[in-house]
Amino acid sequence: MLLKLVSFIASILLLFTSSAIAPQKPDVLVEILDNLSENRTADEINGAAGTKFYIQRPKNEMLTEVKASAFGLSESNEDNFSAFQSALNYCSEHPQTKLVIDKGTYYFKSLNGLDANNCTDLLIEGNDATFVFSSTGYKFFIRNSDCVEIRNLNFDWNWTESPLASVVTVQNSNADTHTLDLVFKDAEYCKENCRLMAITQCDTETYTFGAKYSSKEVYLYQDGTNIKSVRKISDNTLRVTHNSCMDNFHDGETYILRHYVYDGTIFNLRDYSKNLTFDNVSIYGSAGMAYICEGNCSHFQIINNFIGVNPQNKDKRCVSLTADAIHIVNTDGCFNISGCDISGMGDDAINVHDGLGYISAINGNTLTLVASAMRLSKGDTLAFKNDKFENTDLTAKIVSVKDLDWITKEVVIEALPESVKEGWTAYNTECGSDNYVITNNYFHENRARGLLLQSSNGLCENNRFYKTMAQAIKVVMDIEPTLWQEGTGVDNLIIQNNTFEKCNYSDWGSVIEIGTNIAGRSAETAVFTNIEISSNKFTDIPSMLMRADNANGFVFRNNTIDTGEFFEKNSIQGRVQFGKFCSNVTYADNIFADSGFLKFKEIVKATDICVWAQINSQF
Repeated sequence: MLLKLVSFIASILLLFTSSAIAPQKPDVLVEILDNLSENRTADEINGAAGTKFYIQRPKNEMLTEVKASAFGLSESNEDNFSAFQSALNYCSEHPQTKLVIDKGTYYFKSLNGLDANNCTDLLIEGNDATFVFSSTGYKFFIRNSDCVEIRNLNFDWNWTESPLASVVTVQNSNADTHTLDLVFKDAEYCKENCRLMAITQCDTETYTFGAKYSSKEVYLYQDGTNIKSVRKISDNTLRVTHNSCMDNFHDGETYILRHYVYDGTIFNLRDYSKNLTFDNVSIYGSAGMAYICEGNCSHFQIINNFIGVNPQNKDKRCVSLTADAIHIVNTDGCFNISGCDISGMGDDAINVHDGLGYISAINGNTLTLVASAMRLSKGDTLAFKNDKFENTDLTAKIVSVKDLDWITKEVVIEALPESVKEGWTAYNTECGSDNYVITNNYFHENRARGLLLQSSNGLCENNRFYKTMAQAIKVVMDIEPTLWQEGTGVDNLIIQNNTFEKCNYSDWGSVIEIGTNIAGRSAETAVFTNIEISSNKFTDIPSMLMRADNANGFVFRNNTIDTGEFFEKNSIQGRVQFGKFCSNVTYADNIFADSGFLKFKEIVKATDICVWAQINSQF
């Protein structure tokens, strides 16, 4: 009866309200494969709304085989950098090479990163070999290359020399003296001079990131005054004096203490490299990320990868990577991430976006841009969004770029349109990390979010999300002027046939979040268009199921929601909230396994009365 009454009221309201114009359906990329080299094969990738592209791979039978051991790669070497770099140099000079690595464990200590530069039709066969690194920084570059495949190769960090992280339990916490004791689960990691970089609350049973309903943490390295002193008081205990940043840590709580954060990356794809495949690659440890894809690289795929703690070391290791697993920024798009198992990271599983610049000052034709991850090169064209974050037709060419510090750039342009003002944002039209497929993966038990999807024409399908500390999926434009500036808008994103279990474990807001943060406020327009979330299954939900803002043309259909018994019942559990600047919303045929008295949970909240009427008239 209640639903019928709500639907009737909503239908009446619709007669007297108006809605924004529905967005047009986007033109999608449909590549045609022609003139394929006889040395190559190609994988066809089918994405959202008919998107189609191809990723080329070297054809095994057309390659000339050489052994990495012929260049000196050996398990007996203390450092194999020079030997393997010699092998890569040979491959650069000899296209159509199959570089074969004998199974074994190979150590690398050099501060330099391996560099596959200007390689063509290269297959690296790992034969389940393992490369072990013990220095920070980028470890394996792929630059200016076309059609490179790396397969059956493992990568690890030398925990014996320096652990990536430790599990610690708090004892003797004293807010008056700003002291606490950190009791190490593994005493061999307890050293007075160990790096205290970040500390995050974890599950006391599984030692995975995030406690139930709680996510206390401090990024210690961000403020040099956080740690006053560290003293070892027993074989497994450090006494830490701090500046009050850990006063809310309580005795008995368990934390993951990271000794590294953004200190390294295994693979760096860049410099217009394309047709890159990483098949059956395992990354057990990195002092930072597994993959950074940038520099206008395109047509790459990460398939059948395992990124997580090596099962053989599960009793001694609590993290795989200390930052993101896969970070994709300022590329030319067309990528495929499929069949992977990704867990145990110190940050998000996948972050897809292009960089933004926040205009903090204007002096003639010179812009001061706060831009931590933005490509800025002479000759590139900037486009501008106004202070409401609406697109404008204004553009300008870059004349020169000067770094003022690590995050601030001085950009001279040919002619600044008069209406451009401080507080606006700029983005580079030469970048577009669009056209992607993320399918059949397992994302689980990592800090922060599962997927940050901030680019267009994406398909997220048939994935399993389990016990992510924060949102399983976040679609966002996010500008924190002193930290990061990410996302230029999303059009045509399909999230379907996925399962979500115990996600948003620490209750950072909702299981799925769609919205904007522009220096602490929301955009005043719809920046997300043609978004569809359908036929997904959500179980064991601690919080709101979804919050969506700034979306025009939004479909939420055929989803099954079971809030379960694992988390305590509350009034917002499993609810959907549509906030500001939402319009043309379809909400239909969703099933609540525990919809409650008079199916109250099926009545979706909305800030805008028109959106409320649109949704509730559909019941």
